[in-house]
Amino acid sequence: MSGASAKVARTLKLAEISSKIFGTTFNPTGARTGNYILRQNFRGEQMVRYYPSQMDGDMARVSRISRLMGEKYYDPEEIDRLNALDKRKARGKGGPKKGEGKRAALSKGKKR
Repeated sequence: MSGASAKVARTLKLAEISSKIFGTTFNPTGARTGNYILRQNFRGEQMVRYYPSQMDGDMARVSRISRLMGEKYYDPEEIDRLNALDKRKARGKGGPKKGEGKRAALSKGKKR
């Protein structure tokens, strides 16, 4: 039995030395370290370039707050959106009224 444990000890020592030489991590127990995440390239700059700026959300908040305070805030995009909604509702393309949606229709059919 001592021969087998000596062989395991030599193998562990060899793995430790090779990890020092090649700059890898030595993890004899196989514990999860999360090292693969730390080795990945940082993606922060690319994500900042990909996603739109936060100003769009800030403008929406400003218009909402100004509406609550009773002030008039001119936002041409919001006015265009509201006009388009009015046109769709006039053609009967708007969303269903509360309680007349798909789920309500399904539940009404089951009760009968």
